Amino acid sequence: MSNSGKIKSVCRYSALKVYFFVLFHPTTWKPTLRFVATAAIDFFWLQFRRKLGLLKTKIIHVDSPLDEFIPFKPENIDIYLDFINFWLRPLSMLIALRRKTAAKRLSDFLVLINRCYKEAADFYKFRMSTTKRPEGIAHRKFFWIKLLDPHYLCVPSLHVCVVVLTSTYFKRVFKEENFTEEEQNFYNTEIYAEAMEIAETVLYIKQHSVNCVAAALYMMNCILEGEFSIQDAVDFINNMFANADDITDEHKSLINEHLNMLFEQLLLEGTNEYDWVTPLKRWILQCEKDETAQESSL
Repeated sequence: MSNSGKIKSVCRYSALKVYFFVLFHPTTWKPTLRFVATAAIDFFWLQFRRKLGLLKTKIIHVDSPLDEFIPFKPENIDIYLDFINFWLRPLSMLIALRRKTAAKRLSDFLVLINRCYKEAADFYKFRMSTTKRPEGIAHRKFFWIKLLDPHYLCVPSLHVCVVVLTSTYFKRVFKEENFTEEEQNFYNTEIYAEAMEIAETVLYIKQHSVNCVAAALYMMNCILEGEFSIQDAVDFINNMFANADDITDEHKSLINEHLNMLFEQLLLEGTNEYDWVTPLKRWILQCEKDETAQESSL
């Protein structure tokens, strides 16, 4: 709650409400079905096609030595699994507080998240990527993750893409919907903090590498051009692990420096290209060469 006690936390709005809202609002059906189809085909089925041998797309390891500085925290699994509800709850809040425009806002968000999945899939079809995950099942919920996610689509991290989209999109919506300044500050701070927590968690539970995060921020700077600025991305990087007491200051600095450098590298190379994907393709091809060279030396 805010100091005034009048502002209801986003976390207190039920994500389930959005599903019922969609059922009774036909204008949301098309973007909803389109996104569900994209996630099913271009995320889950794409990976299983590769796992079943129906695709021959190369899978490149994109680990960084810096990943070792981030401890494995299986207890954070619930934060990771809250990913979908994270972006559903603000939509649920809009349904409650701005019902007349909620259907349009929901549809607009689904169009954007669908674009994120589609454009990321264009890269995944060029090269898939993976990272080293701890062996065994550290928590029973990891069983379902390993069963349903072959772990072939690490770069760019869609978890990071979507939390950036969520915090950026609703920041604009709260302003356009004439929320008070106090409400905007409260909700934006709350959503941003959750976004940061999820972004850190994908590294804590070893679902991604720091490289996946930098690539995602670069992608979102391109997709949300004019809304998610270079400075926004740099701020996001600089805020990561700022309050963590399980990573040394020296290691935080090294992680921060690497994220900034890779983001800047992709950004600078992208200024001479017609699409955002080309610099990332060049980067992963270099990873492929390095991996091949390392295997040859063994």
